[in-house]
Amino acid sequence: MTEEFRASEKQILDAKQAFCNVDKKKEGTVSCKDLGAIFKSLGLLVKDDKIKDWSDEMDEEATGRLNCDAWIQLFERKLKEDLDERELKEAFRVLDKEKKGVIKVDVLRWILSSLGDELTEEEIENMIAETDTDGSGTVDYEEFKCLMMSSDA
Repeated sequence: MTEEFRASEKQILDAKQAFCNVDKKKEGTVSCKDLGAIFKSLGLLVKDDKIKDWSDEMDEEATGRLNCDAWIQLFERKLKEDLDERELKEAFRVLDKEKKGVIKVDVLRWILSSLGDELTEEEIENMIAETDTDGSGTVDYEEFKCLMMSSDA
């Protein structure tokens, strides 16, 4: 995945402007309840439960409000997630040689052994068994995503 991600100056300026548009009283904070609308105003969709988790994480004093710096951190996190998702989809597309929306388990086995994480055969087989739960011998995108995210951890 992408290493050190930074939003561009224009993206940061746009994010700050979106923040200011909601901070009508110029208090330097916005309600956590407004985060979804701010993301949406920038063309970014974030599920409500994720916004709540992020708000809880950033709002350590439980004030229900976030300052602009906290907002920018969340904005950059979302941009990075979207970039990671695009990279993962591209990797899946490349590996889906037959264009059927699935990757064969033997291709996954090869990828996992090539990651350089020094995984043992047993660990690789366990990961594949956990991923290909129906024993079809193939993995769809969602299964692939779960596998790749767990191997990053």
